[in-house]
Amino acid sequence: MAITETEAPTRGFSGYRQEAAGKPDLYLTQVGRGTPGGEYLRRYWHAIAFEHEINDLPIRAKVLGEELILFRDKSGRYGVMHLHCCHRGTSLEFGQVEERGIRCCYHGRLYDVDGTTLEAPGEPPEALGKFVQGAYPTHVHSGLVFVYMGPPELKPPFPLYDRFDLKDVRTAPVNARLPFSCNWVQVKENSMDPIHTATLHVLPGQPNPFGETFGVVPELEFVETPVGMIYLAVRRVGDNIWTRSTDLIIPTIHSITSVFETGRQRKEAAPPWMTLWTTPVDDGSCINFGMMHLVGDETAEKRNAGNFNNFGQTPNRPYEERQRVPGDWDAMSSQWSINQRNRENLGLGDRGVVMFRRLLRRAIEAVERGEDPPFNHPRNNDVLPTYGTDQVLPLSVLEGDPDDPRALRRHAQKVARQYLERPPLEALR
Repeated sequence: MAITETEAPTRGFSGYRQEAAGKPDLYLTQVGRGTPGGEYLRRYWHAIAFEHEINDLPIRAKVLGEELILFRDKSGRYGVMHLHCCHRGTSLEFGQVEERGIRCCYHGRLYDVDGTTLEAPGEPPEALGKFVQGAYPTHVHSGLVFVYMGPPELKPPFPLYDRFDLKDVRTAPVNARLPFSCNWVQVKENSMDPIHTATLHVLPGQPNPFGETFGVVPELEFVETPVGMIYLAVRRVGDNIWTRSTDLIIPTIHSITSVFETGRQRKEAAPPWMTLWTTPVDDGSCINFGMMHLVGDETAEKRNAGNFNNFGQTPNRPYEERQRVPGDWDAMSSQWSINQRNRENLGLGDRGVVMFRRLLRRAIEAVERGEDPPFNHPRNNDVLPTYGTDQVLPLSVLEGDPDDPRALRRHAQKVARQYLERPPLEALR
């Protein structure tokens, strides 16, 4: 007997009825010059390379959709320029690095690190001022080279966050860049998605060495801060209440505490473990550049010895293994190169993702209006507070039943208020 249309299932096998065409939110995700998102991103410093990657030869790079060249001249200065010589377009990746600047191999024009022409064989001296190679300012911090690609007159100071200046905590670069074949926004959204640490990172056979208590889905609060936003993930661990907070520093930075935290040792605050800059390469790819925060006798060599494959941050594992035990790279990069927002079905656990998108949209709109972007670095170069840490306190501080999710959420809200009044890393400075 035939099934009538009214008797047919309304949910199962619904692929035909679902929208097939995806629509990415290009307003938030495009990075090219002249796009709203691209013009906004050009108001910030972006990591372009590790110092240890740069020797006596230029490095070809791509940032915010622009083809660039990076070099260190023989006097020790860094230069970032447009890839193609402004004379007749020869690539400066074949340029000759000199004591002062870089010389195009084709006709010998010598460019200083700011793009001014120092020599132009065959041209009269008075003509030098007419030839200017596109160039951008650079800054070096903790073994990382940064570039600013926005209007020169609006260049902000390089930000000084409190986590870069803690007593008995040293900084050092991670030894490898981590490329992702997806839009940069997806990588930042992942940092505000603590649900995934209790699912993706505790899959059976998962190589990630996260503590076993990460497998407990926490109660969550998401809070805007003066530098961006944090999540607060609250779990009961035995006789303790563990509140883990992670910073997303608008737009491209996130900083985490140790992934080996168990929530068993009581503490008011824990030092940062790693800070990551996500540099947009183009609309469909980005790179994470990492900086370690080292405590005590911990060395960069020991930390660098940890293989990022163990954290699922690369595709450098056999495909079958990645299918059985996927990691962050697989989860983020498989959301299309730019996530098709109209095909999402968000839930309560995605409140951090929604908040980040809202803050990012607000910031882009501010730049479109001709304003300074919110969360930008202050001109007075003050040290900026951050809010990511681990706090582990006895159950007695909790108001209510420790097994009641509402009591845990109220505790998270209380901690957030305390952090905003007194940033937690002040105790470590």
